[in-house]
Amino acid sequence: MAIPEPPVTPGPAPSVIDALRGILADGARFVRAEIGLVRAQGTATAKRAAFAAALLAAAAFAGLLVIVFLLGAGAEGLGGLLHHPWLGWLIMVGLLLAVGALLGWLGYRMLKRTIAEGRRVGATVKEDLEWVRELLKQNANGS
Repeated sequence: MAIPEPPVTPGPAPSVIDALRGILADGARFVRAEIGLVRAQGTATAKRAAFAAALLAAAAFAGLLVIVFLLGAGAEGLGGLLHHPWLGWLIMVGLLLAVGALLGWLGYRMLKRTIAEGRRVGATVKEDLEWVRELLKQNANGS
């Protein structure tokens, strides 16, 4: 035996304004939820990126220590061959000083060229702005 369903009495039909209000409220809730989701995902991504950067910094520090110990071992070995340990260290210092001087000189030249190029770009931009000002003055005068 099936229970008969009560007849559905239609209620007042919602107006178009009420329907639009409902749609706008749903849209606003959706936007707030999406913003919250993006914020949570961004925070999680930033935390993972910070942790990865810390791991890379630790690896770089370990690599630097390896280089220092290798240079020390090379200095000791070179000094042992020459029967004067201090001489091996002095030769290593001279080599490192030469490499540092060469890299410093190359960096100085590159920086000098970069500054000169920046000045040229600045002059070009200044000329372009002056051209635009003159063009605007001519248009304002009706020429």
